[in-house]
Amino acid sequence: MKKLMTGLITIFILIIVNVFVSLATATHFLDFAFVIGLGAAFLIKFFNSSGGFSSRSLDLSVQSQTGMKQESAEKKFQSWYQFLYSTFVRILNSHRYFSNV
Repeated sequence: MKKLMTGLITIFILIIVNVFVSLATATHFLDFAFVIGLGAAFLIKFFNSSGGFSSRSLDLSVQSQTGMKQESAEKKFQSWYQFLYSTFVRILNSHRYFSNV
């Protein structure tokens, strides 16, 4: 149930951001859908607090200053897959929309 709610919230946030960008630039919803989905996926993956590049870099920095190795559990980030799935769906929708125009 928690994964379902996380997925729905993720899709909702992507839609809201996409609506605001399309209203601000006076373009169609699908014009920026792919770019926003892909950008959000990489930002979330990069800044993920449970194993992303920035958190691992911080762990290594602390380890080098203290000389003590930190124990960390490997966590998987489920929303990464939801972002990628959403981006893939947006690519298909954009292709279908623009091929009919």
